[in-house]
Amino acid sequence: MQAIGIVAEYNPFHNGHQYHIEEAKAQTQADGVIAVMSGNFTQRGEAAVFDKWTRAELALTSGADLVLELPAAFAVRSAAYFASGAVQTLAATGICPYLSCGVETENTADLTHLAAYLAEEPAEYQNTLQEYLQTGLSFPQARQKALETQNISGADIISQPNNILALHYLETIHRCGLSMKSLMITRRGQYHDSSLPSDSSTFASASAIRKLLMQQNSSWEEQVPELVARLMKTHMHKGFAPMQMELFAPAIFTLLRRSTPEELSEILEISEGLEHRIYDAAFQTETLDDLCAAIKSKRYTYTRIQRTLCHLLLNMKQDMAFNTPQYIRVLGFTETGQKLLKAMKKTAQLPVIMRPARQRGLLNTDAQRMLALDIRATSLYMTAYPSAIRPKANLDLLQMPVKV
Repeated sequence: MQAIGIVAEYNPFHNGHQYHIEEAKAQTQADGVIAVMSGNFTQRGEAAVFDKWTRAELALTSGADLVLELPAAFAVRSAAYFASGAVQTLAATGICPYLSCGVETENTADLTHLAAYLAEEPAEYQNTLQEYLQTGLSFPQARQKALETQNISGADIISQPNNILALHYLETIHRCGLSMKSLMITRRGQYHDSSLPSDSSTFASASAIRKLLMQQNSSWEEQVPELVARLMKTHMHKGFAPMQMELFAPAIFTLLRRSTPEELSEILEISEGLEHRIYDAAFQTETLDDLCAAIKSKRYTYTRIQRTLCHLLLNMKQDMAFNTPQYIRVLGFTETGQKLLKAMKKTAQLPVIMRPARQRGLLNTDAQRMLALDIRATSLYMTAYPSAIRPKANLDLLQMPVKV
């Protein structure tokens, strides 16, 4: 069997995601769809509005056949790490010759050209990039300027989030020498647009839907598949959603205010004096929004700061900068997904984890450390639930994959 792979967060799953899955299946005639999805914390350093098993279930009811978890070691990192971990996970299944991603541009040829160029990391580009970084620009800004300085076609299109992710997916394919073919599908809607679209032919962004959920505005129901809406309402009625990062503010401020700058510098991606900036701001603010705004600078974007605070919460240290995934973790599957799993177990290049409690002792040291982070992330995520419905700690060791 051969599947098409999709990298997603489904935070939450919406009509645009369903459209993407349907288009990808129609254009490739693949036997099934494998989605690699972030766990309980996302690439922007936020808590997912629904837990990972619920989000897997939503995707499985609406076109996905097999949902795999992108380990937190990659999911809560920059776009480059996020993309690299996801693509390598799909490739490691041995049954995923296609990768499909949504992009803002219709000029996919330029994205492909850019990816090949950046995968080679030419010296002249690297030198120019470093010059711009030394002026205090953030990495995305410095990269775009470096490409423009080198007169590389398409530099202007990588300022948009999905184009950036697609670029990193393609870079990973080039850098790792993968035979995976890419299928880029132009989005119908705006990523991170917090308002609903006025045109019925376009889709609301996940950001807009999350905003409506937080406001308890039922307009979000029109922006997701009918069955997804029913499942979401069931979980919200039980008190399990929507989750938001501000619920973790007491824990984060406690960690910040009890730490020294030297201790903060041990956290992943805190370096070059950022620890002092974070430490000072922690005593001058009371909310996570205000904290991020106080730390934000020309070099450190708001999203970068959010991720850094998430690293602190999860206790992700500097030695947790993994370059390759160590296992394939199954979150859920359909009947077709079960067939994909059967085929994958014969071809997979990494251990396939269905029951972490039974399998973690068989993993190598790096894999055990990576899995321990996933288990910790879930246990911490669950602390924000009301005490009356809070699941047991170490739920990852108890929860079986969702079957739809």
